[in-house]
Amino acid sequence: MGKKTKKLTKPYAYNKPTQQMRNRASQIQHPNSDHEKLSWQIRLLDFDGPWGWGKMDAETLKYVHGKLAQFETMTWAEVNHPNTGCHSIKIKDLCSEAQKRLTEIKVIGFEEELFSLRLSGKERLWGIREHHIFKILWWDPRHEVYPVSKKHT
Repeated sequence: MGKKTKKLTKPYAYNKPTQQMRNRASQIQHPNSDHEKLSWQIRLLDFDGPWGWGKMDAETLKYVHGKLAQFETMTWAEVNHPNTGCHSIKIKDLCSEAQKRLTEIKVIGFEEELFSLRLSGKERLWGIREHHIFKILWWDPRHEVYPVSKKHT
């Protein structure tokens, strides 16, 4: 029998991801992420600005903590259900003050939308959804980041 020759292949070349590639990666949802429970990241918490966490009192923090604990029991599919009031919003549709703040804290450069978690009638948590992780950004107790007028008024 003859000797088998090994086919030569090109070695894999690592290309450092560009900013555009990183942006796309964060927008693509993992196929199973809608069926995973929410988890949190607090690295992006904005302590200053109009919706900063630095202004929150202890009682409000306990309230928000309780709401977050409730969301932890839910999958993203449950959170995204139309009846919850939780949804993504394009950054260009946010109020101008929110867009300006995102620029100041250098978030707007790589994200196209934010996710709004509805805690009550007006109260919202704003952040970035990446797969099953919600990266918490702002506390919006008066629904100012994305103001809407009530229907039929």
